[in-house]
Amino acid sequence: MNVMNSCAKSRNTVKRIVLTSSSTTIRYRFDSTQVSPLNESHWTDLEYCKRFKIWYGYKKTLGEKEAWRIATDKKLNLVVVIPSFCIGPILSPKPTSSPRIFLSIIKGTRGAYPNFRGGFVHIDDVVAAQILAMEEPKASGRILCSSSVAHWSEIIEMLRIKYPLYPFETKCGSEEGRDMPHSLDTTKIHELGFTSFKSLPEMFDDCIKSFQDKGLL
Repeated sequence: MNVMNSCAKSRNTVKRIVLTSSSTTIRYRFDSTQVSPLNESHWTDLEYCKRFKIWYGYKKTLGEKEAWRIATDKKLNLVVVIPSFCIGPILSPKPTSSPRIFLSIIKGTRGAYPNFRGGFVHIDDVVAAQILAMEEPKASGRILCSSSVAHWSEIIEMLRIKYPLYPFETKCGSEEGRDMPHSLDTTKIHELGFTSFKSLPEMFDDCIKSFQDKGLL
């Protein structure tokens, strides 16, 4: 919020603000299956997050809504990129956030894989979407950035065949409220000129190769 307030003071030089949000601001709803495909017009239900203790989705939703409030009040040109679960090669010596979860699943050290169904997206596609949001004159509002929707069990089954030497988690976690069937509509980003998203195998293969190159596997 401080950044946006600073941008308001520099509106003569700051023409557009591109904020990266999360698909957790869209998909956590009691009716997510019924109203699918979910798109930029949908918002996560905060009561749903409270019921299932999805605090990450709760805070991301509040944060994005506050950004939109400030943008409206101060008449700022805000564009929000909304990526799903981001996977691909890592730049840092050790994985953070999403890649760390995946690494623990590969090694079988987590105890169980998350009972999670959602969109996944390659980091390269997220970067391309951010550049598109910054440079494309027609870009506006929220822009959903996601490839395929899948459950972790489906991803593990796909990867276990290709990487039989890694143990992978075999037990599904007991989390509730995170595995609801749904789909995501990315029509808007394609209409802005985005060509195609990288596939699930591409993003996970790239991530595993990155782990191997850094000696993490």
